[in-house]
Amino acid sequence: MKMLLIYSVSCMVLTASAQKITYKNLPDSNLTYILNSIEKHIAFKNNKDDLFINVYVVSDPSGSAHTEGTDEITNTIYVAVSEDGEYPEQHLYKLTSVYDPKIVSWTKNAANPQLVFTCGAYGHRKRVVVSIFLKSLQIGQ
Repeated sequence: MKMLLIYSVSCMVLTASAQKITYKNLPDSNLTYILNSIEKHIAFKNNKDDLFINVYVVSDPSGSAHTEGTDEITNTIYVAVSEDGEYPEQHLYKLTSVYDPKIVSWTKNAANPQLVFTCGAYGHRKRVVVSIFLKSLQIGQ
């Protein structure tokens, strides 16, 4: 019995060490830009753990804020929503030209999770509430 256990462990170790890891160049320049420009990633689940939400704050190109005499940027906020399960329904939403976003809070409401952030220039910031559903977003203030 002891020999069988030693043989089994040896086979598992040899199989694991024989695994060859490879890589592949991905030519999608949009995806490359997004992944290289992520400033913040936040992951959430709703109360029932059946809806998964990932929020990515991504830098836009230099000068995208169109502020005269500066190279200030805006951000794009991507909201990826997925059901739980073997073949989940998934959606990706994009909030564009958001100036200086700051995440304030996350509400794990079972009916509709909400992301709250502020954005805008100093002294003129506004509060934005994004209600997140599987098939849509609802943006309010």
